Amino acid sequence: MKTCWQILEIESTTQIDIIRQAYLARLPLCHPETDPQGFKALRQAYEEALRLAVNPVEEADDEEKDAAAEHEILRAFRALLDSESDRFQPSAWQKFIQQLNTWNMEDVDQLRWPLCAIAIEARYLSLNCASLLAERLNWHSFNDSEGMDEEEREAFLEAIQAGDCFDFLSLLEYPVALQNQTVEYYFALERCCRYHPDYVTAFLAMDGPWFIPDDAKLHRKLLRWYSSVQTGMAELIPVAQQWQMEEPESEDARYYQCAQRLYCGEGESLLADLCAYWESYPSTQADNLLLQWSAQHCPDYFALLVMVIEARSMVDAQGKPLKYVPGESARTRLLWAEILHNGKLSPLGQSFIESLFFKRKAWAWWKSRVGSETEEDSPLLDLYRVAEQVVLEAFPKQEMLARLNTRLEGGDAHPLEAIITRMLLTKVKLEPEDEDVDEPTPENHEEKNDEDEKPQSIISIIKISLTVLVIGYALGKIAMLFS
Repeated sequence: MKTCWQILEIESTTQIDIIRQAYLARLPLCHPETDPQGFKALRQAYEEALRLAVNPVEEADDEEKDAAAEHEILRAFRALLDSESDRFQPSAWQKFIQQLNTWNMEDVDQLRWPLCAIAIEARYLSLNCASLLAERLNWHSFNDSEGMDEEEREAFLEAIQAGDCFDFLSLLEYPVALQNQTVEYYFALERCCRYHPDYVTAFLAMDGPWFIPDDAKLHRKLLRWYSSVQTGMAELIPVAQQWQMEEPESEDARYYQCAQRLYCGEGESLLADLCAYWESYPSTQADNLLLQWSAQHCPDYFALLVMVIEARSMVDAQGKPLKYVPGESARTRLLWAEILHNGKLSPLGQSFIESLFFKRKAWAWWKSRVGSETEEDSPLLDLYRVAEQVVLEAFPKQEMLARLNTRLEGGDAHPLEAIITRMLLTKVKLEPEDEDVDEPTPENHEEKNDEDEKPQSIISIIKISLTVLVIGYALGKIAMLFS
């Protein structure tokens, strides 16, 4: 059962103002109409706290009486939880369970929920050890918890099933104060990541030293927690590298290594490994890492990388490329819009995106900002010109494709340029070769139309002449009849 101080959520005190403020703070949560039982318990706790504040000696006497009246097993359990050497030892818990087994079944049934209540109140508790006692007393199977808060009990049992976030035995060689601080910190961090993910970034940003136990399970959890909020921690990079050495085929190990190196600010030295991971393990998270690296270190290629990622997703069940209109997917346009409004694009990339957002017709290619660039030809400009013609469904110029292909085959292309070039070449192969047109020529179209219209005009003249002759012949016959 909870004490009056636990219900009021304050420490034991003789100051009536503090008791009254705690009561008023809890009162809106226990309205007599919506929660009569909670209101009754709160009121009783308030009155009990006021009584003990006036007579603190009485509280001490009550505690002594309660301790004397407490069952032997409960006292032994409290001693186990307070023991600096045994509280995290599974063997010590097994020994306590053996002591519990010496009592008859009726006593054990009566002790089931008091033991659970003590475990819930324990501040530094090994959930792995508590699971041993939970299994013995069947805490998960019984619902007749005597006077316990059901939500609190269910949350505690759920935590037991999840277990400790690391092996508490790894802390035994350190001072008790450091043990307690470490257990409390990681318990709060895991709970924040599980139930309040929006606050994880702020939690990790809190100042102050904290200890990292030598536990591989915890290290991998830290990799996941830090990477999930795109936060780097240099100490985690060796952890990911060791993981990859132990499991060379592990996709997770490669992802976390690339992610932590990226979030720690690594530049060109990361790109080769990042591209290899992206090509080996196609996934949304690999796409995001590549785009983030490009946005930070090489924004010139960002707009085209978005097209590459779109193209890789446009495949059938056999992995063969599908025909589609590039730049039309919702994700592509959203990514383009975000980078466009963030102001992180290069001028060439900005011109490319703006041209595609506002000119979607093939005949608009010759008016394109990218197509009208007058600067000297460069691989990047060739990439953008070919990409824009591909998006506008116009066949690119062969000389630009040849230059890009030569750089790709010669190994001179930047890693991102190579990825983009392969996508463009694949896309061009899907287009019919008879669509090889550079710029629209309206004059030629008019000449062809004139040539097509000439035979049509001659036929029309013949038809009109025959019609006139027939009508004239008929009128002549009519005139002869009347004459």
